[in-house]
Amino acid sequence: MIVLPSDHYIENDKVFIDTINQAVETVERKRGLVTIGVPPTRPETGYGYIETGERTIGEIASFKVERFLEKPNTEVAKDLIIKGTYLWNSGMFVWRADVFLREMEKYLPKMYKSMMNIYSHIETEDEEKVIREEYELIDGISVDFGIMQKTRKAYVIKCEFIWDDIGNFLSLSRFLKNFRGNNVIGNTFLEESDDCTVFGGDKLIIGFGVKDLIIVDAGDVMLVMDKNKDQEIKHLVNKLRKKDDLGKYI
Repeated sequence: MIVLPSDHYIENDKVFIDTINQAVETVERKRGLVTIGVPPTRPETGYGYIETGERTIGEIASFKVERFLEKPNTEVAKDLIIKGTYLWNSGMFVWRADVFLREMEKYLPKMYKSMMNIYSHIETEDEEKVIREEYELIDGISVDFGIMQKTRKAYVIKCEFIWDDIGNFLSLSRFLKNFRGNNVIGNTFLEESDDCTVFGGDKLIIGFGVKDLIIVDAGDVMLVMDKNKDQEIKHLVNKLRKKDDLGKYI
């Protein structure tokens, strides 16, 4: 079973496929849960980190996972880069389904029970009903928190292909064209402005004397935000969803 997030940018397909193939071999040989770790290039606070432990066999550098570390602040992230034994947690995983289910049974027993109940009702007349009922009972917890941080079967393969997570505006901005020290796309003109990111549309967006902003023209919505709030926008979206007069714009 291979888990690959849909919002990742990957270059060098051959190295990526070689990495996945080595992960599959590790899974079969070690009966472990394998993730792919990315060498950090900046003190990123939006990613989790993986501390590498003992080196394992493989042409591509692979390690036992010493521990998972959740999103750090900037100072901690700088220290992790200096230590040189930490990788970004890419969110890509490879494991055997049976091994993963055993770890789920051990660390998330309630979720395991719900999954097994769903499994037992597949292709029965109660399938949809049971799925709805069990999903209401399942806690919304990531595999990182629920299993990977607890299991003793975690391995990490060091990424040797070019990778980026384009799941937020700041990361996506790295793929936009540079305009006078700003990253822009669409109908945009910036004057005396620094380090802004603009996702323009049909309307002309003019920035004059502004700095460190993200501006997004989404048609019926215009977003203007401090770029340092990029990781917090999901909380804003949740607030808007709860407002009857604003939720329709999300």
